[in-house]
Amino acid sequence: MKTRIIHFFEVLSSNFWVIPLLLLISGAGLAFLNVYLDKTLYARHIELPELYLYFNSASNIRTLLSVSATSILGVAGVSFSITIASLTLASQQFGPRLLRNFMSDRFNQLVLGCFIGTFLYCILMLQFTGSMELDKTTPFFSMMSLLTILIFNLLLLVFFIHHIAVAIQAETVITEVNNELVTQMNCTFPNKADKNSQSIQLDIPDDLTKKFEQKGEDIYSTTSGYLQAIDTDNLVKCATDNDYVIKFIIKPGDFILTNSVIAHCLASDQIDEIEKDINTHLLIGSEGTPEQDPEFAVRQLVEVAVRALSPGINDPFTAISCIKKLGENIAFLMQRQFPTQYHLDDSGQLRLELKPFTFRGIVDTSFDQIRQHGKNDIAVVICLLQMLNKLILQSQTKEHMEALKVQAEAISSVNTDDVIALKDKEDIKELYDVINVSLNTKESTLLT
Repeated sequence: MKTRIIHFFEVLSSNFWVIPLLLLISGAGLAFLNVYLDKTLYARHIELPELYLYFNSASNIRTLLSVSATSILGVAGVSFSITIASLTLASQQFGPRLLRNFMSDRFNQLVLGCFIGTFLYCILMLQFTGSMELDKTTPFFSMMSLLTILIFNLLLLVFFIHHIAVAIQAETVITEVNNELVTQMNCTFPNKADKNSQSIQLDIPDDLTKKFEQKGEDIYSTTSGYLQAIDTDNLVKCATDNDYVIKFIIKPGDFILTNSVIAHCLASDQIDEIEKDINTHLLIGSEGTPEQDPEFAVRQLVEVAVRALSPGINDPFTAISCIKKLGENIAFLMQRQFPTQYHLDDSGQLRLELKPFTFRGIVDTSFDQIRQHGKNDIAVVICLLQMLNKLILQSQTKEHMEALKVQAEAISSVNTDDVIALKDKEDIKELYDVINVSLNTKESTLLT
């Protein structure tokens, strides 16, 4: 249930209409509340400030409401046009998958919601004041609220234009994606110093692995799409109640085809029912989400870098910024522990084995495509080698070193073409030699 609730809020956060809808309802509620307060205060003969004299003219009030409604609707249209233009530009420059970040921008949603909420407030107040006896009732609260809202909307418009101008800058986009990546890694990978979140280390018997290979029943997917999340708690409960063990061969972020094998299961019978239960606890959608996929934001940064290296954009500086952010997060990951892939029932028996995320996999996801598309850009190649050297010096395990060494060797091997200037070759070779020295030094340090 917890997984589904998190998934539900993740879907809501990526929808543009949620906050505008709430503010639209708030505008209607404020109109009803103000009319009620105006009539109630007048009925109780509460003394109002002298400012209420400005709201005694029915024609002036309706003119103000009409002008406000017309103007704010025009401003909302202009704001919406600016938003669409910025989304189009972002899609072309940073990739269509980055649109999710712009769609989930709370400030954009707030601005549009305030504008349409104000428009609805004006329309409702026009209706209310049309049937209100102004010689007996002074709409003091209604009009003061309108003036306050209009001033707030004008300020919002100024901030909105500034916000859009900043939001479409490459550095801002990279920073926003990187912040999401940091948040996801903090949630997914616990701190090594936190004893309460230590990963469960299990020695899985070889006979259990052989049983999966020899006797495990294949579990097939009943639908296609991106695996967004796995409801592990309920899966463990189902496996315990029906006495079976599951081993997934897919992980969140993978694309699944209908009738493709997604898991192996050790069970005595009722494999059809088990297959149905397993598919029920998989959240599959038309696009990937970051809730259980730490590589989601990594791929977004990689996409920004790859598009920046395309001939149409040719912006290596943006790609270099992405490399630095990716390196920063890999260094952060070295200080964390990977969550366990094994899930046990209350009696300590293995019930669920997930396909794990690995350090090597995240490093490859971070650098493979950038290396492939940036192999002819010497500045990008040198930045990659420099970043790999820095990461090697911070590596703490042999797994860290091996993953980074593979990337360094791949970069060195593709930059031996004759079209590369001699000086550039020497710079690359010099950096690669530095990396080899760092690898040897670090390896001897780890051995001691």
